Parts: sequence; structure tokens; C-alpha cells
Amino acid sequence: MERPNRFVVMAETSAGIIRAHCPNPGRLIEILTPGRKLIFQKADNPTRKTPYSLVAAYYKEKIIPLNSVMANKAAAQLVIPLLFPTAEKILPEQTFGKSRFDFLILEGELKTYLEVKSCTLVEKRRAMFPDAPTKRGARHVEELIEIQKSDNKIHGRVLFIITHEDAEVFTPNMHTDPHFAFTLKKALNSIQVDFVSIKCDIQGRTTLVNLHIPIDIKPVKFAEEDSGIYIVVVRLENDKNIPTGKLKYSEYKSGYYTYAGSAKINLSKRIKRHRNKKKKTFHWHIDYLTANADEVKTFGIYTDRFSECDIAKGLEEIGGSEIPNFGSSDCRCSSHLFYFKEDPLKVRAFLDLLHHMRHSYKSKP
Repeated sequence: MERPNRFVVMAETSAGIIRAHCPNPGRLIEILTPGRKLIFQKADNPTRKTPYSLVAAYYKEKIIPLNSVMANKAAAQLVIPLLFPTAEKILPEQTFGKSRFDFLILEGELKTYLEVKSCTLVEKRRAMFPDAPTKRGARHVEELIEIQKSDNKIHGRVLFIITHEDAEVFTPNMHTDPHFAFTLKKALNSIQVDFVSIKCDIQGRTTLVNLHIPIDIKPVKFAEEDSGIYIVVVRLENDKNIPTGKLKYSEYKSGYYTYAGSAKINLSKRIKRHRNKKKKTFHWHIDYLTANADEVKTFGIYTDRFSECDIAKGLEEIGGSEIPNFGSSDCRCSSHLFYFKEDPLKVRAFLDLLHHMRHSYKSKP
């Protein structure tokens, strides 16, 4: 039904509405949409505030495990024995320096500290991680690089467990976390990074699908150039009169407004500006709207394949009502702003549009 915060989901069951724990810190916006069929596990502690935990969801006719802790179990039982066939000991939760890593594998005199990452975001057969910014994840990768530099008998390694069986390629999610993408790209020249896919059935039985998913690192260059397109989603709680520069339109009704924009340089700064409601000067039509918004969300898309006009066309095709001449003075589009009565982040067609542009690249590994 809804996800009121990152740790809780509300779900409708045959026994009534339940409040369940969500053990996955990711945004999961493509999966946790209203109407999604979910799988829960009852908690062992009968006095716990949330009597159930979310463990999986049905997505595109597949069961997708969502408990990120379970990725470690899959790694220990299915993957590590194949990646480390001569391992003498596999020790979970081991500390090196100031950090704790998921595993320490001992092979004679060689020690390997292994960090496991659970990847749930797969669209158009392209896996991406993370789906939410993760400073901790980037720090772990940086520390593993330093570990390997410190001693030739100590290695650092990262293992990505992709929970979709149809994943064919992996790309770091520079749209959501450019810093992690840059860090992982650097790591490829220093340490071993593995990408594997698994599948899960209704009983929770997990099977290894592909031990060697290739990585396509080429798209990260667009984030390094800080160039691309973006979508701004503005929420107005109530009807408002907002004079918008020279634009004749000023009566905005309550609901959601989606704006298509682009930046050939400094895309990250442009997006940051749109999120900031306090602006000293107004340069674009969207500035007037974001300054009066009750909530602003932004979605960057690092690409050279699509334009802001492609976004505008897509928003219109999925049912957005255009605000005439808004933000489209330098192109042939009739508008770059579209109104939705309901939250577009809960609309499958909007999410499909966003992921289509984020996951589509001409390059292949």
C-alpha cells in the first residue's frame, strides 16, 4: 500500500493491513509501488512492533529477494566456494583497521577481505548499484583498495549479488551516486570485482544463475563530464497563484508538476540549484515553481542518447497535462512542464520512462 519511511511498509493482506519491517535501505522505487505483491516472513519475537519482515516481491513475473542480509548467505553458500576453490577458512564479519568487512577468506598465506553488495535494481537487463547514495559503500571500496596496496599477501575484493536472473550487464549507478561510480571505476584497476546473478523461488530456495556478469563502465564517462538531462518533480499541497516571469500562466492547482531540463555542463550543480528553494535570482520558469513548492525531488540522467525534449514527449505520452510554453522557449516543444494529479513516483509508466532513459546505452562491455 505504501512505504511511510525507509524501514516500514504497509501492506494489505487477507488478515487485514499489516505494518512490516523493511530490511532493505534502498529506495526500491521501481519495486515498492502500490499494488505490488509482496512476500513476508513472521518475526520470531512475538512482542516486536513490526510482527513481519519484508523478504521479497513479485516483479516482472519473478520473485526478487529484498532482504540485503540474505545476500551474504547466498555469497557464503553459493558463490565464495566457486570463486575461492582453495579456501581453507571462510570467516564472516571480520575487522581490518577501522572497518568491518563481510568475509575474510584464508588461502595459505593469502588473506582476502571480501565485501558483498546486494543489487536489486535491474531494468532493460542492466543491473545498477546503488539505488540510493551510499557513502559507506564507497568508503568500503576505497578501504579495500588501500588494503591491497598495504601488503601483497592481503587482497581486497568486492562481490555484487544481483537478485534478478535476467541481468546481462552491470553498470555503477552514476545517476543516483556519481561518487560511488567513480570509486568503483578506480577500483577496477586495483582489486578484483565480481558480479553474479541469482534467482529465488517461493520457498526461499536460492540458485546461482550467472557467475560472471560483465561490467559496462563506459557510461560513467557521462557523469565524469557532468552532462545530461534531468526531471524535477514538484509537489503543491494547495492551489497557488505563482507569477512566473513573462509567462502568462500563473494559476497552479494542487498536485504534481514534472519538468524536463538539461545541462551540457555542471548538471550536478543545476540539479542542486533546483532542489534549493531559496534562490537569489530567478533564471528559468522552473525557479518560480520550485521556490513555492511544498516538496521538490530531482532525477539526474547522465546520457548522450536522450534530450530534454525526449523527456517532455514521454511525459505527455504517459498522460501529463502540459503547462503551455513553460520552459520551452529555445526548442519546438509546446511545453517542458506537465501536471499529474497523483504522485508520478507511484505511476508505473513514469518509472518506466525514467528507467528507460537511465538504463539505455549504446555501449556494451
